Amino acid sequence: MTKKMAPKLNVPPKPILSKEVYQLSYGTELDSARIKSVQLPAHPIQKNNTVRIVDNKVAMTDTLRAHLVYTLKQQGLKVVSKSSADYVLNVHQLDLTFGPNNTYILNKPKTSHTLYELVTQKAPSYQCSNIIASVSMRLTHVASSDVVWFAKSSIDSASFQGIPLQFSYTKEEKIANEHDIISFIVEQNTEQARIARTKVPVEIPKYQIEHTISEPQKTAGACSETEVSALSSAMHQTLSTILIDKINVL
Repeated sequence: MTKKMAPKLNVPPKPILSKEVYQLSYGTELDSARIKSVQLPAHPIQKNNTVRIVDNKVAMTDTLRAHLVYTLKQQGLKVVSKSSADYVLNVHQLDLTFGPNNTYILNKPKTSHTLYELVTQKAPSYQCSNIIASVSMRLTHVASSDVVWFAKSSIDSASFQGIPLQFSYTKEEKIANEHDIISFIVEQNTEQARIARTKVPVEIPKYQIEHTISEPQKTAGACSETEVSALSSAMHQTLSTILIDKINVL
């Protein structure tokens, strides 16, 4: 005779698990680019005047040189390579130096939450590398050898970016004992266990939910030495544009 067996147990349906993504940001004090520009009136600079770029004292990249040519043309000046130009633009400083680290402080969100309180304890601030870019140039009237314009400018990497450091955190629910429940179901569905359950019923364990928070993922802002160094080319281009735009062309 076939022994009476309890029905097989089914894996209980999983609960709906929540997942939330939080964005937290860190801010630092920002400064505008430091600019000094002086133009002397002895030789008025006019549209279509020719300019030769001299950059033999600096490490000029092809990209930056092309940018200078474009910016001068935007001012209405013609860039030439011959020595008989009306003016010579001497680029005599393209510096990059590392300064003291910038301290980024955690910004308080509009609506406080437990994750913010946790991050406040673990990482209230970040120390980020800081690179300072400097550019200086002068414009000389070839016929008279008079310097008619000179200018310099500098900016640090944090101010150049002008944005906070941003990090995303993922907070989600996970089932802590899913493997244990499946093992329990498999064990209770054996023939011997089903026979035993006809006399002694069992209860399937409840799902246990745990909360996990991911490690922060940076989504915006340069902080490491490698990241801020990668800004150097764009910093020099921006400073060059700022300075050349200061030239008063009639």
